Amino acid sequence: MSFYEEMNPADITVEEILPHVRKFLPNIQTKSIQFFYHGTYNVFEINQKYILRVADREFRNTRGLEMLRREYKILSFLQNRLPLSIPKILYLYDSSKIPFSIHQKIPGKSLVFVSNQLSSNQKKKIGEEIGRFLSVLHSEDLKNDFLISFPDQKELMIGNSNFNQSYKLRWIKRYEKAKELTYQYLDQEQQDWLSKIFEDYLNNDENFTFSPRISHCDFDTSNILVDQTTNQLTGVIDFEEAKIWDPAVDLLFFDDGPEFMNAVLDNYTFSKQKSLLARMKFYYSRTCVPYLVWGTTHNRPGMIEEGLRRIRKNMKMFP
Repeated sequence: MSFYEEMNPADITVEEILPHVRKFLPNIQTKSIQFFYHGTYNVFEINQKYILRVADREFRNTRGLEMLRREYKILSFLQNRLPLSIPKILYLYDSSKIPFSIHQKIPGKSLVFVSNQLSSNQKKKIGEEIGRFLSVLHSEDLKNDFLISFPDQKELMIGNSNFNQSYKLRWIKRYEKAKELTYQYLDQEQQDWLSKIFEDYLNNDENFTFSPRISHCDFDTSNILVDQTTNQLTGVIDFEEAKIWDPAVDLLFFDDGPEFMNAVLDNYTFSKQKSLLARMKFYYSRTCVPYLVWGTTHNRPGMIEEGLRRIRKNMKMFP
């Protein structure tokens, strides 16, 4: 979640949703549903017990329904395999007109909102636990079990080379798209910086020798929940982007300070892998691009503003 998602209003009203929600929770009243934020989904809380996620208007179609079905399958696979709680979808509205899911609320508040209240030692302990969580999520055993459950990924069973080649081609195409759609908003210094970020990444073959693993792909402190009384981790949320990917994408804690980052990496089983830091820096630096691209192609000025805010921030982190 970014500043954009927090400030972005819902694009669907509670009154529009209520008749559909009542098919699963018949006694729910309008006042029981509170809006949280709006990203890929409009996220609401119901009676402080459930989380309702209604697809953004761009995904109220068969694509959005397939996204929810896929997430349901992945979460079902991961249940009871990880050391922290993750969402368990209780109901999935199987409609392409208004796809939504309802899951039991995991208690706690996003780490991003409570981090300033924590002592250095408390942050360190949380970082250590996150490192251990990611070690399990990124483990080879879990990936192998995943490939058995998801046969559409079976090409990975014979090795990583085909995946890594297609992965590089994917990023080459993303670079071309970034130049085509986003450079119109950037001054020359920003264009040069972003070009160097992509070219340094693409021109280093070591960046494409990693072992692909199950990755959350949106793993930041907004999606890590903490009990404000005990300062203990309670769960990890928002698995909508989860897939077989470069696991380095889940380690982008540069904004959270070196002590926190070191606590994560010191407890992360795979921290010695080749080119890990270079890949982490790339994924962090290009976080502005999806906002600029989506904002351009879907006429979302707020997302373009968020993309510009991010590139300014990222250039300060890695001049």
